[in-house]
Amino acid sequence: MKLRAETRRVAGNVALATAVGVVGATSDMVIGGAVPMALLPDVPWQGLGVQAAGAGALLARRRFPLAVALVMVPLGYIEVPLATPFALYSLGAHRGDRRLLIAVAAVTLLTMSHLWEARSLAVALQLISICGLATVPPTILGLYADSRRRLNQALAERAERAEREQRFLAEQARAEERTRLAREMHDVVTHHVSLMVLQAGALRMTAPTAEVRQAAEELRATGRRALDELREVVGVLHDAGPVELTPQPALVDVSRLVAESGLAVELAQDDGIVVSPALGRTAYRVVQEALTNARKHAPGTPVQVRLSQEGSALLVSVRNPAAAAGTPALPPSSRMGLLGLRQRVELVGGVFHAAPTAEGGFELTATLPAVTR
Repeated sequence: MKLRAETRRVAGNVALATAVGVVGATSDMVIGGAVPMALLPDVPWQGLGVQAAGAGALLARRRFPLAVALVMVPLGYIEVPLATPFALYSLGAHRGDRRLLIAVAAVTLLTMSHLWEARSLAVALQLISICGLATVPPTILGLYADSRRRLNQALAERAERAEREQRFLAEQARAEERTRLAREMHDVVTHHVSLMVLQAGALRMTAPTAEVRQAAEELRATGRRALDELREVVGVLHDAGPVELTPQPALVDVSRLVAESGLAVELAQDDGIVVSPALGRTAYRVVQEALTNARKHAPGTPVQVRLSQEGSALLVSVRNPAAAAGTPALPPSSRMGLLGLRQRVELVGGVFHAAPTAEGGFELTATLPAVTR
């Protein structure tokens, strides 16, 4: 494609130079030189040489526009070359230097008009008018072509920038969708499989026969493998490369979560609480989501986290006061995080409650059953 375009440009230059040379030589033979040169002797075929030299210079008008325009200055001292308008236009269109174009056009006009030979003001004005037809219009057209070129370049850069931004937004949207799918898969499928594994383990412990115990163990092992593979899929959706199968959070990790939250958190936890992995993970996620909401909607306020045993149940309570005056307002929450927590708690047979307090703060509680001592 580039070779074809270059071939067309070369062919166009050759055709233009040939046409200018033929027309210039023909007009010179018919009407003679436009401005006779009195300081130099009259050389036979002088006009034809000027026209041929000017036309030949046009072959390099795209690659060397300044050199071609400067060639017209000495040629114009002898006779006005027909190639002069094309050279000036090419200087403006392909060089893009407006001051240089105006300066070269002024020198060319002065050289071709021979004002120092004018014997009267009327003759000088007549010479300027005649030679101005060969310099002023192409100069103006060259300036116009330069402006159009700059405008097209700016529009092309703007379109390319908009395309890059569009690609970035599309990639960001895909990344957010992968993250949403990963969270949804973790919140729903993982906990269903975890519950299945837990129930299979309980069945293995209480099975009346060896066959049932073996079947329960196989079911539990299959569920564990499914959890491992599911974590790999979640990692792929997060586009995080190879997934490290790190242990799932448990109740003992709540203290670490509080320390890393960056909030002023007061943690109160009863001693000797022992829960199953599924219930411990659920309690951890409840505290995690509550701290996230407190950080978003009440930044800078103290948060109270309470983990206590009430009978045979684990009570998780997270409470924070109202946000301070002047806190920037956040967009309305979709409450999808609280909905996911409610489903998670109810999945293990617990009770979930989240509502504003009378003082303007917010309290989140989850009662998880079957605490094991």
